[in-house]
Amino acid sequence: MNMSTTGKWDLSREDIKSAAKDEKELLLEHDSDPDENMLFNQPSTSAETKVDGKMDNVRLQIQEVTEVMRENVQKVMERGERLEDLQEASDRLSMVGNEFRAAAKKAQQRAWLQNFKTRIVLVTITVTVVVCIIVLDIMVLYLVLR
Repeated sequence: MNMSTTGKWDLSREDIKSAAKDEKELLLEHDSDPDENMLFNQPSTSAETKVDGKMDNVRLQIQEVTEVMRENVQKVMERGERLEDLQEASDRLSMVGNEFRAAAKKAQQRAWLQNFKTRIVLVTITVTVVVCIIVLDIMVLYLVLR
């Protein structure tokens, strides 16, 4: 990110300096490391201004990294929501697929039954015609021979 980029988390130099002063006091209260005491309690010199400038740069970099991390967390949360939506859509498609499979099986059974009925009717008609022909032939032969 560019340091000149402004966003909702940007701070002014005055805010950073006052926060730095508060942080120094807080660190000094809770930590008695001699190196840190020497660093934070030394008299105001040009070295301190350089340190403050470096500290400001570090704080700005931390602020930028924090903003990027917040954006990343937001993106991850949005991705999770999209994944949940996809899972729900997948579940719905699975249910619809199962319903379709059941309907197709019922339609197949109905078609098989209809086909079976049609064959029985055709066989019955054929047998009836054959029996009629045989009976008529026998009657004709009986009448002729008589």
